[in-house]
Amino acid sequence: MRRLGPLLLVLAAGLALGEGPAWPRPSAETVLLRCQEVVQGLRVQALYREGGAFLVLLGEERPLLLLALEEGRPLPHAGPLRGRPLGKRPLPFLRELTLARQVVVLAGEYRCFVLHRGRVVGVLRLGPDLSPLPLFPPGEAPPLP
Repeated sequence: MRRLGPLLLVLAAGLALGEGPAWPRPSAETVLLRCQEVVQGLRVQALYREGGAFLVLLGEERPLLLLALEEGRPLPHAGPLRGRPLGKRPLPFLRELTLARQVVVLAGEYRCFVLHRGRVVGVLRLGPDLSPLPLFPPGEAPPLP
């Protein structure tokens, strides 16, 4: 019993300091289902030409994902959005986007990995309420053509 007392004190202190869950967390399956809904609803919002590649801005109402497109294959693109705006066009790879089976939980957000033919091409971020988080902070969104 003497050894159990300090352990309980440490656990209680950890909970008191806020190291427990910050919000009621939904199950990983619930988060993945929501991510799947968002991925299925992605549409091309803008297309830019940068060098020999295209940059594709995907989203619903707001930009959510930025991909590079080289030789018809989407690739990850983490850099800033640059290039010359082009007109929108249908892109067949959108139907092939899927999700990894893993969800990463961070402080205040969930992250789902978007795949194209088994390769990670982007990260979709959801807030605690499972609403998609925009790619750009408010007021910093790029001009859409």
